[in-house]
Amino acid sequence: MLTTYFDSTLLSLGERSALHIFIIGALLYTLFSTVEGVIRNYIAARKAGLRILISPITPYTLQWRLVAALLEKSLVRFRWYRAIDWTCAWQDGDTLHKELGDCFAVVSPGLNVVCTSDPKTIEHVLKDWRGFVKPDNVNEILGTFGQNVDTSNGDDWPRHRKIVAPCFSERASATVWAEAVSQSNVLLSEWLSIRSADVVQDTGKLALNVISAVAFENQHVSKPTKGHVLSLHDALTTVMSTSISPALEGIMPWLDLPILRHLMPRSIKKLVLACDEFKGYTTELLVNHRSSHSPTPNTSSNMNLINTLINANSADAKARLSDSELRGNVFIFTVGGLESTSATLAFALALLAIHPEVQEWVREEVDEVISGNSLDNMEYKDIFPRLKRVLAVMFETLRLYSPSPPLPRSFHNANAPFSIPTSDSEKAVVHLGPRTQIMMNSWASHASLNIPNSSPNTEFDPSRWLQSSSLSHNTPGFYPWGSGPRICPGMKFSQVEFCAVVVSVLARCRLSADKEEVEAVLQGSKADPLLLGMRGKVTVQMSER
Repeated sequence: MLTTYFDSTLLSLGERSALHIFIIGALLYTLFSTVEGVIRNYIAARKAGLRILISPITPYTLQWRLVAALLEKSLVRFRWYRAIDWTCAWQDGDTLHKELGDCFAVVSPGLNVVCTSDPKTIEHVLKDWRGFVKPDNVNEILGTFGQNVDTSNGDDWPRHRKIVAPCFSERASATVWAEAVSQSNVLLSEWLSIRSADVVQDTGKLALNVISAVAFENQHVSKPTKGHVLSLHDALTTVMSTSISPALEGIMPWLDLPILRHLMPRSIKKLVLACDEFKGYTTELLVNHRSSHSPTPNTSSNMNLINTLINANSADAKARLSDSELRGNVFIFTVGGLESTSATLAFALALLAIHPEVQEWVREEVDEVISGNSLDNMEYKDIFPRLKRVLAVMFETLRLYSPSPPLPRSFHNANAPFSIPTSDSEKAVVHLGPRTQIMMNSWASHASLNIPNSSPNTEFDPSRWLQSSSLSHNTPGFYPWGSGPRICPGMKFSQVEFCAVVVSVLARCRLSADKEEVEAVLQGSKADPLLLGMRGKVTVQMSER
């Protein structure tokens, strides 16, 4: 017995020693790899002649996302973190770029990230959609339910674009206009009865109702249907608003294992359930539409985004998308039609409420265009093209509070060097090494936007957009929908819905709010995890005209 005891003790000591050696070896290997990677990438960045910040963690990886989720409050003190964290990038505007230049590099163990606010660089990258692709490590969450028109690259992107293009026709824009006016009238009746509005919550409700009608044929997306625990709306908003969503990308398949589901924290269980529910809903939608609609041209009675998408897909055998890709595009449609649009409307109504002079300036146009008619009886094609000031409010809101984060790109051959042009006369071309990503900081670009003879960029002044004879989103340095061939296909949709809502509101109401309270909420906005939005309640007082 004594011999057995000593043998087991020695074995136990041996196992512990082996474990210690393994752990120490793993730590030393990680340390060596980190240092070696930083040195290698630092040398490459130095050759490019850029100012440099050093990150000990490779950006946008699983490790980065986990560390950021756990240590955010500590990390925000470091410039290297603020340069590539999206909330910090919005908060800082063009501050870092004024200090480090229009282009600077963040060096890390795995890759370099070149942060740029230079319109010349950004235009070059966005136009060359084959040369510069959307990196997987940034776009994973938008491809959770399948590749789509936003996440696809190479030859796949034209295929997606061809199938989704019919969804955004002028006839569809007219439907969006009519539905947005109708839903605005319902919401206005509620607002005027209580004489106030919670613009963040209420614009979310309005956008939900519009996308419900336009994409889902007015199905009850706000209530769980048979066989579901969550509603379609709750599933979507959970996926998009859960701050840990990006941190879990890459390990989501493992979370399907039953044994792991029992061990998950409640927040992760909620996210996994939401992903399952959204996938289930979109699969059911595809099946139901296929069984109830033949692939024939859309009519006014059956036209909606999903039906149009399925019909276009069925009609083109060469470009046909898989069910997974169809689900992915339904997800992107919903995110754009719900999250981005509602955030922009919430920001705009809050800004109009604390800038009465701008509100009256816009109302002058609204009154002139409507001319005493009922908005319900006016055609989209007759009224939308005349709403220059209303659209200028949208542009100015997006300049200051664009929901979309910086635009990431990688060179199509990650292991090859490449070059980018800049506006710097002393360094017209920057030569970059392999394993370099470009982060086009649209928020910084917007903060330093150069529109001649306009007020300071810190001010909310929509009139800056009307100094020329035309109102265009193509102003150099302005990228709320991106630019180039891959510009957001839903851009016109968002403009139409925004204008319909703002015209409806200003035609019937005057808005007011406590300026200090609203500005505090505006300044506390966060990109969490993907879209910039207000994180507090904004109450706007509504008085009938």
